[in-house]
Amino acid sequence: MRFLFLQNIWREYFGVMHVGAALRAAGHEVEVRIAPDARRALSAVATLQPDVVGFSFTNCEQQYVLNAAATIKRVAPHITILAGGAHPSLHPELARREGIDIVCRGEGDAAIVDLADRLQRGVSYRDVRNLAFVVDGETVVNPARPLLEELDRLPLPWRAGYYRYKFLRDNPVKFFFTSRGCPFSCNFCFNSALRELAPNRKKYVRHFSPEWVLADLTAVRDRWPMKIVRFEDDVFTLDRDWLERLLTQYTRRIGLPYICYVRAGIDEETIRLLASTGCRTVLFGIETGDEKRRNGMLKKGVSNEQILATAALLHKHRLHFFTTNILALPHETWDDALTTLRLNQQIRVPDTWCSVFQPYAGLPLTERAVAEGLLPRVDDDTVGTNTFAANALLNPDAERIFNLHKFFYPLARWPRLEKYLLPLTKRRPNRLFHYLWLVFYVYSYRQHTGVSWRRIVVEGMHWFRQFLSTMGPKR
Repeated sequence: MRFLFLQNIWREYFGVMHVGAALRAAGHEVEVRIAPDARRALSAVATLQPDVVGFSFTNCEQQYVLNAAATIKRVAPHITILAGGAHPSLHPELARREGIDIVCRGEGDAAIVDLADRLQRGVSYRDVRNLAFVVDGETVVNPARPLLEELDRLPLPWRAGYYRYKFLRDNPVKFFFTSRGCPFSCNFCFNSALRELAPNRKKYVRHFSPEWVLADLTAVRDRWPMKIVRFEDDVFTLDRDWLERLLTQYTRRIGLPYICYVRAGIDEETIRLLASTGCRTVLFGIETGDEKRRNGMLKKGVSNEQILATAALLHKHRLHFFTTNILALPHETWDDALTTLRLNQQIRVPDTWCSVFQPYAGLPLTERAVAEGLLPRVDDDTVGTNTFAANALLNPDAERIFNLHKFFYPLARWPRLEKYLLPLTKRRPNRLFHYLWLVFYVYSYRQHTGVSWRRIVVEGMHWFRQFLSTMGPKR
């Protein structure tokens, strides 16, 4: 069978690369196309004539997917349209939406191969685990199959479908996952909800072997441009013994600078290991400067003391680090937002990322916001198309906090600028603030990746129109 995966974001999707590899290993044809709107999605379908069209997406991409799926279905009703990814996994009711035939919930490596076999033979897929669909007007949600515990049984991710695009192929930063799952239950993340889908949920966190990871790294390095490795695991440093085995071989066989995520509270020996094996940048989450809100509302489980200690160790070992933060959380006041800024200033952050909270459907924090009257509903138009969009929650300080987001980077890096920038946050959100934010966004990207200015220009030209069309505050 011929599968076509469509998306509107210029980024390799690991879900697509993994299920694409599984399908190809089973003898099926797979294509990937980046189609920014429904018209171009339909054009790709007309050219490639697939049997199945798949979409892997998050909440902020839902409107694009629903438009594209409905458009395709009206023109080509014989095509099976499949939805998967983090958001559909938590919302099997998407199978009731126009254009969507099947929702795949959880990890789809085995389920999609099973589905493809059933479709090819023309037999029922009603008993296939992980799938949800509508029968006689009723939504059928099949139970999930156990998680694959031996990840090395999976083929290497199929990247060639994405690297047909020069923009992605020539990116010196290449992305890798060395594990699946996260043991923590942060309220703003989908991991805890996904974990509950699996019958063997205690095995939710699994690692590929160092040998498997190195095979993936080597395959990419030998075929495509790669100067920087970015490990995208939620927490790269969960298993110290595994980490040491991987990085010992990594320095010998790959030897490229890398970027990874850690969790505040990491010990000095692990930081020393990262520093000695070529780590370029460490990322960790602060989320909010208010410890009670971080650990009560967000259930992060990280203290201010751990954040301060981690930053001190990273400074000591001269490791560049990058913090992630969220503004406009439920009931956040202007003073709360400033507390987040102050903590970043206190740890002398060399680089930082700040998002605006988006109430993604199904997350515990979103449900709390609705229950407390901060959000009247969650539907297709509630959330922004990215985490830089204006916040949808009712909040008297919303506009000023949104402006603080635009100046968060320079204020965190250079506190002396406060007397000039903080007064500007009282103004109405405007395009000039967005353009200034974009300048600092680019500067930060250059700082933590080290990519060339030539590549920055290439990416800037590519993304400029999208930034202009999606970053403005809602009117």
